[in-house]
Amino acid sequence: MINSKTIGALWALQQAAARTAATLIALGIYWQLGMQDVHSLTKAAAFIVIANAGMAGLLLLGCKRTLAAGAALTLNSLVVVNAAVEGFLFWLYGLEPKHIVVADAILGSNANEVHEFVVTYWPHLALVSLLTVAIVGLFLWVERRLKAMPASMPAAGRWRERLIGTGMLISFAALHFNTTMAEENPFVYWPAYLADYREQRAFMTEVKGKVAADLVNAQRYPTTYVGPPKQTVVVVLGESVNRSNWSLYGYARNTTPELMAKRDELIAFNNVLSSDAATVQSLLKMLSPATLQRPDAWLTEPNVLALARVAGYHVVWLSNQEQGDGPIQILAEHANEQIFVNNGHGRGTRSLDERLLPKLKHVLAGKAPRKLIVVHMQGAHLRYDLRYPPAFDKFSGTNDAVASSLYAAGRPYWIRKSRDEYDNAMLYTDHVLSSMLQTVAQASPGGSLSLLYVSDHGQEVGHNRNFAGHSSTDMSGYQVPLLLWQHDRKRAASDYRIALEARPYRTDSLDHTLLGLLGIQTPFYQAEHDILSDRFSSPTLISRHDKCPDSTAPVPCI
Repeated sequence: MINSKTIGALWALQQAAARTAATLIALGIYWQLGMQDVHSLTKAAAFIVIANAGMAGLLLLGCKRTLAAGAALTLNSLVVVNAAVEGFLFWLYGLEPKHIVVADAILGSNANEVHEFVVTYWPHLALVSLLTVAIVGLFLWVERRLKAMPASMPAAGRWRERLIGTGMLISFAALHFNTTMAEENPFVYWPAYLADYREQRAFMTEVKGKVAADLVNAQRYPTTYVGPPKQTVVVVLGESVNRSNWSLYGYARNTTPELMAKRDELIAFNNVLSSDAATVQSLLKMLSPATLQRPDAWLTEPNVLALARVAGYHVVWLSNQEQGDGPIQILAEHANEQIFVNNGHGRGTRSLDERLLPKLKHVLAGKAPRKLIVVHMQGAHLRYDLRYPPAFDKFSGTNDAVASSLYAAGRPYWIRKSRDEYDNAMLYTDHVLSSMLQTVAQASPGGSLSLLYVSDHGQEVGHNRNFAGHSSTDMSGYQVPLLLWQHDRKRAASDYRIALEARPYRTDSLDHTLLGLLGIQTPFYQAEHDILSDRFSSPTLISRHDKCPDSTAPVPCI
């Protein structure tokens, strides 16, 4: 028993340590059962440590022990219940709670659907519920043991205790300025969950209306299909890929061995720049009449997906990115069919692009004579270390020419580490893209088959400065690969390929190339902007500094 004259910060910290230990044990059990991954466990553990320290701060500020204990018990219990809900969904479905599919299921189910769910999954529900009740029981037992400690503070030294207590509470409050950590607090998470769901539903209602209007509007324009009876075009949209980091384009590290093995089958355009250094702005311009000069044209003129549907294509949007992602979702909704394989929090979780392969194979086997399949990869979006499995961790810590050049340029350790991880992601992208090419090549014969790959934008990873990420001020933020594979391999191996590859291009004209590849005649198609057309007019790519004084970004103007 601690003498009342020695009560102080030590006593409060002992209380916090006991509660923290009990909660960490509970979270560890969920982890061992496969209901949490290491990333989620780490975030929850960090929150618990700081939160219980904050509750201990209440004691040092003179709060009654019963009130501080009740606050701590409530918070720890809700954290565990929250982890149980997340763990149950992840365990059973591999889904995160904020995924819109989960929100629809929870908030949109009727009594019969709830009854059917309980009848089907009652063993799983019972196991998780009993485990959670047992853990809350453990918390109550801990609090009962702690109750035997003195319940009041002496006057001596109170200023010191108040100072420490204030610091603990400030630390807990400051934690909530970090959005990721704030969501670990159930009192923040669930209100935000409901608000986010309402926003998603409202947004999707607006999207449905716009898409319906777009499809009607697209039919107003004369649109004719002039291609072969059977045709499949696969458009693969990469993410954050700088072509300077591909050995296919001369990079010192062997980051694209599988694509290089297929080099004779590919047209690899070597002078292509994205219009923007961000995903949304870039993709909207790739797939619609919008350009740098007319950025809002996607709102009033039909995009490639809508025109393809009018021309008789079955359009599929297959994505490893987050569902409900603003204007990108609007594009996706123009497809006949949308398939999202990323069940986590979008780009913030490890959802490897290989998950797209079986879905792509299934879609390719469809009976529609004409198919347009848009595949949206996760690619190399930050965090780079989440974008590849351990088997592709080849360049981490490698002492090679690239590492030496970065060191000579004075790049700090964290930039060199980011470059290694980024190049690992490039190696994995090479494998996935090569696997997609093989999947398309093995699709049912009897028609035209094409696959076009392009990244939305580039990435600056120590190429020009001590920075890793999206960059609108470095050319590395715009340098992207553009590849084309077609079943007619003789054409790809000809001299014509060499001439094509040298053509300069910017991706806000890509919609013209896609319409030409799809064999669609429409007033929106301009052959001079189709990089595959014999009527292509090579633009001079010059800096926006010269012709676009309204912007300082080094994006080429046409």
